[in-house]
Amino acid sequence: MALEPGQGIETTPAAVQSPIMNQASATCTLHFYYNMFGEDMEELKVLLHDGSRTTALWWLSGNHGDEWHHGEVTVGRIPVAFTILFEASRTFNRPGHMAIDDIDFTNCSLPEPQPLCPENMFTCNNSVCVGLNQVCDFSDDCGDRSDENNCEQQGVLERCSFEQGLCFWEQSDVDTAGADWTHRKGEDAWPNHGPPRDHTKNSDAGHYVIPGAELPNQTSEILSKTLRPSSNCTVRFFFFFSLGDAAGRLTARGRTLRSGRDDAVLWLGENSQSYSWQRAEVTLSTLSISKLVFRYERGDGIRGMVALDDISFSRECEFDPDNNKLPDTPPTSAPPTPCQGNEFFCWRSDVCILASLKCDYRADCPQGEDEDGCGGCTFESDQCLWTDTSEGQMMWRRQEASNNTEPPTDHTTDTGYYMSVNLSQGSTQSEARLQSPPLPPASPFCQILFHFHIRAESAGSLRVLMQQAEGSEAILWSRSQNTVSHWTPEHLPVGLSPQTYKVWFSSVNKVTQTETTAGDQIVAVDNISFINCEKSYQPPALSACGCSFEDGLCVWVQGAEDELDWLSRTGPTETPNTGPTGDHSTSTGKFLFIESSAPSVKGDKAQLKSLLLPPAGGKGYCFTFWYHMFGATVGSLKMLLQTADPLKRTLVWQKSGNQGDEWRLARSHVTLQEVHQVLLEATVGGEAGDIAIDDISLISGPCPASDVCDFEEGSCDWQQQSDDDSDWVRETGSTHNPHTGPDSDHTTNTPTGHYYFLSSSTDDLQGQTAKMSSPLYPAGKGVCVQLWYHMYGRGVGMLNVYQQSEEGKEALIFSQSGDQGRLWRFAQASLLPRVQPYRIVVEGVKSGPTQEGDLAFDDVHLTDAQCPPPGHCDFEINTCSWSNLGGDVDQEDWLRGRGASTNPSTGPSVDHTTNSIHGYYLYVDNSVGEWGDNSFLISDVFQPATRGHCLTFWYHMFGSHIGTLRVYTNDRTMHSGGNEEGMLKWIETGNKGDRWKEASLTVKHNEAFWFVFVYQRGMNPGGDVALDDISVRPGGCYSEPPIGPPDDDNDMMSAGLAVGLTLLAGVIISIFLVVLNKNRRCNTMNQPMILNEDTIDQDAGFDLFDCKIQGTEHGTQSDLSFYNNLYDPSSNETDTTVTASDA
Repeated sequence: MALEPGQGIETTPAAVQSPIMNQASATCTLHFYYNMFGEDMEELKVLLHDGSRTTALWWLSGNHGDEWHHGEVTVGRIPVAFTILFEASRTFNRPGHMAIDDIDFTNCSLPEPQPLCPENMFTCNNSVCVGLNQVCDFSDDCGDRSDENNCEQQGVLERCSFEQGLCFWEQSDVDTAGADWTHRKGEDAWPNHGPPRDHTKNSDAGHYVIPGAELPNQTSEILSKTLRPSSNCTVRFFFFFSLGDAAGRLTARGRTLRSGRDDAVLWLGENSQSYSWQRAEVTLSTLSISKLVFRYERGDGIRGMVALDDISFSRECEFDPDNNKLPDTPPTSAPPTPCQGNEFFCWRSDVCILASLKCDYRADCPQGEDEDGCGGCTFESDQCLWTDTSEGQMMWRRQEASNNTEPPTDHTTDTGYYMSVNLSQGSTQSEARLQSPPLPPASPFCQILFHFHIRAESAGSLRVLMQQAEGSEAILWSRSQNTVSHWTPEHLPVGLSPQTYKVWFSSVNKVTQTETTAGDQIVAVDNISFINCEKSYQPPALSACGCSFEDGLCVWVQGAEDELDWLSRTGPTETPNTGPTGDHSTSTGKFLFIESSAPSVKGDKAQLKSLLLPPAGGKGYCFTFWYHMFGATVGSLKMLLQTADPLKRTLVWQKSGNQGDEWRLARSHVTLQEVHQVLLEATVGGEAGDIAIDDISLISGPCPASDVCDFEEGSCDWQQQSDDDSDWVRETGSTHNPHTGPDSDHTTNTPTGHYYFLSSSTDDLQGQTAKMSSPLYPAGKGVCVQLWYHMYGRGVGMLNVYQQSEEGKEALIFSQSGDQGRLWRFAQASLLPRVQPYRIVVEGVKSGPTQEGDLAFDDVHLTDAQCPPPGHCDFEINTCSWSNLGGDVDQEDWLRGRGASTNPSTGPSVDHTTNSIHGYYLYVDNSVGEWGDNSFLISDVFQPATRGHCLTFWYHMFGSHIGTLRVYTNDRTMHSGGNEEGMLKWIETGNKGDRWKEASLTVKHNEAFWFVFVYQRGMNPGGDVALDDISVRPGGCYSEPPIGPPDDDNDMMSAGLAVGLTLLAGVIISIFLVVLNKNRRCNTMNQPMILNEDTIDQDAGFDLFDCKIQGTEHGTQSDLSFYNNLYDPSSNETDTTVTASDA
């Protein structure tokens, strides 16, 4: 409906009327949309017409832009037939328009009768059920007014509708002189002084009271009669506070002193754009006589409409029959009790207890009244002496939950009370504070448990502050993200407090004057309690803090500074190709995991927190848990230690990225000599990044020794040697020099992980060394040593690894030199058999003055398994020397899996090695990521050889949306030029059927190089690609022609003889070349580094120990690397030969 300009110059109204409606409930609300655009938009009104009266419900004037706005007004209870009118007036000779649309009535039907009402509900005469707090509150909630009849029989003795005056309400003598509240009638007060209708009659013929503060900063108060002490006196009232004076405040206060200086603010009215009467409740809880005070403080703006109506007191409120005045000072003596001077009177139970038990964090009275006002509070009856100490318009107030509040439920009963603050009311950086009563001294293990709700992510935050001994404040906790559910619990460590202290809940408005927010910005708190705070508390034994998660979280709790919760589960997680298929201990039990798929997003965190633990003691304790991190986009898992006094967190363990489809063991030796708690924090890396944990245990004493050292908790007893020129340094993150060194460690792939590095500088001399040695290993322990190293920079020198006898004699088992690219490299070497203990020594050799020559190593592993040949892997145990590329070069990881893919109609069902569902292979999950995403798989480094190298692998490309699989070779020259992939050597694309296929290619390089497998994702899911049985050997690939079936026995014998002679000739030639090569090299090199001959297996390692290796002189720039295999470094060619066949 629209009102357009026409002829004429007079302002005339236009009206549209609704059909006749019989009656409306007390909750009836009218919704509509309006558009008022143009000059001289006079006024748009919503009018209620019932009988002979027409009452304004809503009104607006002026130009509001050429857009639709939502209008809303409560119609309220109307027991007779009525109509609604929209009336518009404007000047018709000016351009513009006025329009309305989408008129809707909600919640207007009378409540339905019920067969039986619950015990906590009032049964109306018409069988409707209403809340007990709605009885005798001047609102016809039943629909037949039976909830408003016989109120004296219901125990509600004191009510005032202001129809006959102010009743028992009194003017104040501590407000602005002459600023009295006055009794007004709607039809007389509107539109200049008060709302157009009251609440009692819902008509302009009804009465209400309005404050008398006419000038800025004036105050106006109205006081109740004097009330006797009570713990649960509830007052219901209706208020109208809107349309102007954004800085004004309407509050309800509890007053126990005549001066008002100790007033407790019980309620703060919200200045809003509402055109309706709103209901509120407050609860008085005092140990002395008091009065309820309504106080209006005029702001600097244009005064809005402020009014009160229909105030009623619950049956628990008892008035002083003499209406005695309030004292000027607090009473000096408590009322008489039957208890002795050193006792506390439990008034609910009528018993006496020792006074020292009052406020000791433990209920000693049968009904717990000795802990009333001592900090814990559900806010159901009152505020438990928690008080608002805010300055400005923002205030904490006690709020009853309803469908019209945010949140719509409280935490205690769903329909009860909580404390909340509306940040939309405050100015930028204004703060609202909720202050605790004085809290008793607390044990070192004390924690506050509270439940909070935030719907104000862009507007503000919630903080918890604590008063320190010297009077200063410390921030214990803060959060600004919106909460996902209505209420989120938080267990917050307080720590030892030898004296009384206070705690504040603080919320700060962060919105600037130029920003806008949608809707009210609400922060709420409920159910505050104190856990393990009594001074006599002792924590449970360490063994009781473990958990298998079969019966819940044990003594662990969810964190609240995060976006996610840990979830309990049995069996596989819902997202395919990520997460475990069962728990760690039985495969059928429960475990905890984080759900990484939507609505989770990258970066979301989930925290799990232990209770507060005692100092670790002299030997500390071993914290052990099992973790599962499998998927193409796995984030990180961290273990942190948090102390309460002072509040500080320390990272002690972490992993990131895909760790394989298996449960892995994590241990950390905790030696912290302070009260602390353990935090396990998982971070989402992407949609295929479920992280799981299981079977936590805490055992006194150090953790068992490990064959792997990742340097996360120290040096693992590795020591600097003294016969060198410099030291290795334990480091995190990037090294100090640019264009060299790693950005993160290898273990965790994060800037906070640890590794050892050797720094370069312009003061270095060529040939200077730094050595670190492992602990002494017993004879016979270990067959293979593996480690990861980082050699990036134009001035990188050399990295050597030795096997050192107990007497100090060394045998070189690995050497690498020169720039190897900006990534961690894998190295391994077979150990010599020993009859004496030995050490592993890592030596860094500097190339001379440079700042681009940092060296680093990490993750040293001594294993009893033979070193696999370089580049060879069947993936049955792990990924060998093949690794996913870290950083931001690619988007997803290669995964180690077995059996059929969880994605339908794609991927292999068996591996190639064992041809069974139990064998392992590598694959890329094509259901993750986007079209064109890449997954890189990197080999270790190979040295050039005269005849090149042969790469052989088996691949599986089956599915309707297969992408492209490529093989590249890369070297230092290409990589340092920014080429992450290298030179393309092999490519395959599209569906190749459900079978394994073999590919071989010969590669020749004139410098050290490595292989790179890259899979590029197809357009849609259904394109899993797999690899298996990769091998690299010196020499070219020679494809034998297929041999058909023999015609007869002679042909078969001839063929066998030919093959045998060929193999024999190859063996003889190989032996000759090896001997020749040895003699040539020994004749051309300097003196060899040789251990005692009685401790060396000459046959196993003559190439390493009979001769000094070329290129190992300090300061030389050689690319030679040793893995106990023979390579010919004389090639200067680059070539490729490719062969392929089906399995």
